[in-house]
Amino acid sequence: MSYLIFIDTNVVHNDFFFKSSAIKKLLKFTNHEPITLCITEFNYHEILKKYRDNVRPVLKEIRAVRNSVSKKIEELGIENTLDLNLEMLRAEKHVERYRQFLDKTIEDNLIQIVGYPTGENVVSHISEKYFNGIKPFGENKLSFQDAIFWQSIVEYCEKENPETIVFISNNTKDFADMSKQKIHEDLVDDISGLLFYNSVGSFLEHEEDNLHEYFIDNYEYDKNLLEKELINYFDGNSSLYYTINDLLMNSQFEGEYFSGWGTDGYINGMDFEILEVTLDIEENELLISFGVELDVSFSIETIDPTFERGDIGDGMISESSNAQIYLTGDITYSLDEVEMTDYVEKEIDFL
Repeated sequence: MSYLIFIDTNVVHNDFFFKSSAIKKLLKFTNHEPITLCITEFNYHEILKKYRDNVRPVLKEIRAVRNSVSKKIEELGIENTLDLNLEMLRAEKHVERYRQFLDKTIEDNLIQIVGYPTGENVVSHISEKYFNGIKPFGENKLSFQDAIFWQSIVEYCEKENPETIVFISNNTKDFADMSKQKIHEDLVDDISGLLFYNSVGSFLEHEEDNLHEYFIDNYEYDKNLLEKELINYFDGNSSLYYTINDLLMNSQFEGEYFSGWGTDGYINGMDFEILEVTLDIEENELLISFGVELDVSFSIETIDPTFERGDIGDGMISESSNAQIYLTGDITYSLDEVEMTDYVEKEIDFL
């Protein structure tokens, strides 16, 4: 193997199901070129843990809502829309299903799993870095995860002696120099000639000339058609509503009479813009990056300080408000099936 690409957990953590345009391009590239895409065994288990950590609070919240309203639903004769199979509320069931997906993705894309470090002095070597504050450790970095992961790469490269080694990680704090474009000087001598990239996108820009066989960038498209298809896609599901209500609930607002969090978000209008379109030649699909400005009305809500036990109501007060929100994401449009799939959110914030 002359060309190895290692990806860090954070590359997958932000896109568990490999839906983004960037990760699709990376997989296509490594499937066709004499390149081996690698993750360490440590990363593999860390990805599963990150997925579990994301699933558990969601299921816990579902259980809490179910328990709090089930009695009222029964008393009021409301159709029980929360009658979920208890088995479906177990985190491990979803984690196992995700594990199967991840294993299939690894197998289908010939991703190499690199084992744990087994060097004779590996414990003392990592410990020495820890005690001396050498990267990936630091003044406020006490965990050993990155050190174990890094040493896995070091040992594997010493054994395989590849011609080219690429490391992609969003974790510039622990692995990059001040420019965030190169590997930190503490790590330079560990792997000679290693190329560091802080995102899949920056790596793909570097390899742009080698991607033309598989992708056509800046593909000419029907703007009105794609914007119409985007509107139809999001009108037909609740993805944007889930996203904006999560943002509202985790934000503080100053109302006319009081401050509080946001709730009951409603999208009054959507204004899409196509940021980039790439044609996947083999799949006959468009990999689309887009932005959308959302006009959102919502309620600012807080606890009613005058509410007392036994009073009628839920003990909350609210007032109406409005906000402009901008979201970016990736989505795939099949020219054969004429449908949008594989939406993944990238960034969201208030304008």
